[in-house]
Amino acid sequence: MILLISLLAAVIVFLILYAVFLMKSTKRREVHNRLQNIGRLSSASNADVYWRKQMNRSFKDRIIQPVVDKVAENLAAVAPSGLRSRVEELVDASGGFYGRGMTGFVLFCFASTALYFLFAVWYCYDRDMSLFSKLMRIVLFTGVGVYFPFFWLKRLIRQRQKAILQSMPDVLDLLCVSVQAGLGFDGALGKVTAKLKGPLIDEFERLLQELRMGVTRRQALTRLARRCGIQEMQLFTAAIIQADKLGVGMAQTLEIQSGNMREARRQRAKEEAAKLPVKILFPTMIFIFPVMFVVVLGPAIVSLINSMGK
Repeated sequence: MILLISLLAAVIVFLILYAVFLMKSTKRREVHNRLQNIGRLSSASNADVYWRKQMNRSFKDRIIQPVVDKVAENLAAVAPSGLRSRVEELVDASGGFYGRGMTGFVLFCFASTALYFLFAVWYCYDRDMSLFSKLMRIVLFTGVGVYFPFFWLKRLIRQRQKAILQSMPDVLDLLCVSVQAGLGFDGALGKVTAKLKGPLIDEFERLLQELRMGVTRRQALTRLARRCGIQEMQLFTAAIIQADKLGVGMAQTLEIQSGNMREARRQRAKEEAAKLPVKILFPTMIFIFPVMFVVVLGPAIVSLINSMGK
C-alpha cells in the first residue's frame, strides 16, 4: 500500500512539474505557431501546396510524430543546460542515435527509466522485506534504468569510431587521388561522398554542408574532430588546417596522412593478432580440454570399472 502511494505521489509530482513547464512555454509556442501559420498562409497558392503536402503524409508523420517530438523536446528542456549540451554532443558522436537525434534518445531514456521503475515496484510489491529494503531496490533499479541509455549510447559511439578508423585510409586515398586529378579539397569531398557510404562519409557530408553554408574550413574541421572523438581524426584535421594556413600542397598532405593512417591500421592489426593467444586460452581450457580428457581417459575408466565389477 505504501509503495502504491509513493508511486502515485511520484506520478502526481511529475505531472505538476510538467504542467508548470507547459504553462510557462505556452505563450512562446503560440507566438511561434502564429508566425509559422502566417508564413505558410501568406498566399492562397502556398496554402494549397502546404495542405496538399500535409494530406499526402501518413497519419504517423502528421499526428503521432509531432506529438512525440514535442513531448521529448519538453522533457529535454527540463534538464540543465550543461547536461543537455553534453548529451547533444554524445548523440552527434553516435551518428544521431539511429537517425532519431536528441528526440529519440530522450524518449529512450524516459522509457528505460519508467520500465525499470515499474519492474522494481512489481518485484517488491508482495515481497516479505522491510520498507527500507523495498525503497533501496526501487532506487537501485531506477538508477539502472537511467544509466542503461547512456551505456548503449557510448556503445554506439565506440562502434562508430571503430568503423571510422577502419575506413579512414581508403577514403583518404580517394581524396588524395581526386586532389591530384585537379579538384579542390571541397570538390574532392563532394566526389568521395557521392561514391561511398559509411559513418566517415556521413561526417564528410556534414563537413561539406557546413562549408557550403559559409562556415570557415578551420571551424568545420574542428567540429568534425570533436564529433568523431578519435586521435587519428584530430591529427588529420590539424594537418589539413596547417596545410591550408601555410599554403602547403593539399595532395601531398593527404598522401602523407593516408600513409600514416594505413600504418596505424597495420599496427592495430598486429596488436590484435598478438592478443589472440590470450583470448583463445580460456575457450580452449573450457571446451577443448574436457573433450580431450574424455577421449584419452574414457577407455581407461571404462576398463577400470569393468575390472572392478569382475
